[in-house]
Amino acid sequence: MLVAHTEHGKLITITLETCLNRLQQLRQTTTFYCPQCKQPVQLKIGRVKIPHFAHYKLSACDALFSEGESPMHLLGKQQLYSFFQKRVEHVVLESYLSELQQRPDLFVIHQQQRYAIEFQCSVIPFEQFSERTAGYEKQGIIPLWIVKTPNKIPTFGIRKITVSQFYQHFFKRYKNELYLITYDIASSRFIYFSNLQYVHGRTWLANVQPLLLEKQCFPFFVPRSLTEVQFKELLNLYNVQRSRFFRTKVFFNRKGLNDLFLRGLYEQRLTYEQLPNYIGIPIRGGEAISLFSAEWQSHLFYFLCIFGSKISQLDEAKIWAFLRWARLPQTRKAFFVVERYIAFLCMIGVETIANKIEDTTIFHHLVSELIAFSEKN
Repeated sequence: MLVAHTEHGKLITITLETCLNRLQQLRQTTTFYCPQCKQPVQLKIGRVKIPHFAHYKLSACDALFSEGESPMHLLGKQQLYSFFQKRVEHVVLESYLSELQQRPDLFVIHQQQRYAIEFQCSVIPFEQFSERTAGYEKQGIIPLWIVKTPNKIPTFGIRKITVSQFYQHFFKRYKNELYLITYDIASSRFIYFSNLQYVHGRTWLANVQPLLLEKQCFPFFVPRSLTEVQFKELLNLYNVQRSRFFRTKVFFNRKGLNDLFLRGLYEQRLTYEQLPNYIGIPIRGGEAISLFSAEWQSHLFYFLCIFGSKISQLDEAKIWAFLRWARLPQTRKAFFVVERYIAFLCMIGVETIANKIEDTTIFHHLVSELIAFSEKN
């Protein structure tokens, strides 16, 4: 931890500006105490970790708050503390909130609104994340989680990325678009993964962009919508993943006709090359169904074939029936994804798999389905 009380009750905060010589002098003349449990703590000044306070032995207080802080976590908190000092009316490092028995990394008051800033460097269970978030919100405090930038990031621009379940906890939404803010300690910059588009599993597409710490503001910048050129680039990359899915499914599948996708092709007397361009398109909220869109969307047309229906005849009861039949998640989110896809097909005039639609028509309707860009290139 970076804060402690002296025996006289004075709060000592170790920041980026704290003089090392002063700390060394204090260590020789002062006894320090933990602000929470009031037990003595030691001031550590080593060669690897930045100076910090630590309990003499592992305590319940340690287990509750420090989570085995790494050098990166300590340094990141200091950098963010310096950032907020220049941009908000009030910021406290490691402020103990007694009503919650919680100690956010930073507690901020800005324009009469309270914020709890959590810089998360280690993996925590989703239940713990949810509990902390709910606790802050119950007290009228806005929780802002900033997660450490992954060790391996792609080059900047429209890219395919892998996002673990842990990082997905920190997704934010603005104007129906998902994005993720991470902070890179080594380069003192935020890395934005914006305009997130789900592919399958842990694979996503994103616009990856850096923002230097000194260029950031508070409240934090929200990402811009994609330009038409960028959206075309993202859709082209998505289509590469679509083609890769088809090849893998056909040439490396060991289930044969026991696989619903392959059985659907066989029963409809189709090859994967003959599937129309509106099967395997991104749909907003598609992460609710873990399969690649080309798979569950082809299931939908096979479902229509078996039961002799058309797209416009798919009402709420039939959508739920489709989810059960295809063994897809029977959740409201999955229902809404399928419903949006059906609405999209109706919009472009598709009733059966025999309908032909121009690529340009699909592109322009996908723009309105997925984004609302503000400028054209």
